[in-house]
Amino acid sequence: MIVPIHKQRLSLAPVLARLRLLFALLFLGGVLAGCTAQLAPPYDASIANGVASLNQQAMLLYAQVAGGVPASSFAQRQGTYTQLIGQANALANLAQARPDPTTLPKFLESKVKEWTKIQTLAAPTGDILTKIGVQFTTMQQADQSGGISSLEAQAFQQQFSIDIQQALTYENALARGVAQQPAPQS
Repeated sequence: MIVPIHKQRLSLAPVLARLRLLFALLFLGGVLAGCTAQLAPPYDASIANGVASLNQQAMLLYAQVAGGVPASSFAQRQGTYTQLIGQANALANLAQARPDPTTLPKFLESKVKEWTKIQTLAAPTGDILTKIGVQFTTMQQADQSGGISSLEAQAFQQQFSIDIQQALTYENALARGVAQQPAPQS
């Protein structure tokens, strides 16, 4: 039996449609393969070093007030509070200004997120440092108005330790995979 030509073309239409879809998927795969998926912001040594420095300086303050301090001696610590609050807020600004990761070209981003239900999360360091700045302000006000008991000092230190450990952990995790400069030899 001989099939007329116009019917043969109709039977090729689904095959051609599948081939077009295959080529489109291969093209999309090629585009995506060329993209690196970055799920976290880039490592910034100034932020990581600043967080480590803030931790060290805060621990010196907590050691100073650990046994409790009267409000009459607040003037001795006022400069330390100002420095810690300023440093925490400056680091928070740096961390929040760090660019968010870009995982896909803009034209694909909304579709792929819709298909895969991927949600991007903001880096926590900026919010943590803002919270630490508020904690130092609260501690400063308490110290100035009535002094700090040893129990209050311990509570302030414990909350700080929880928050700073989260920031340090996140920043140290970003440092993985970044080529570290060798330490200068003496």
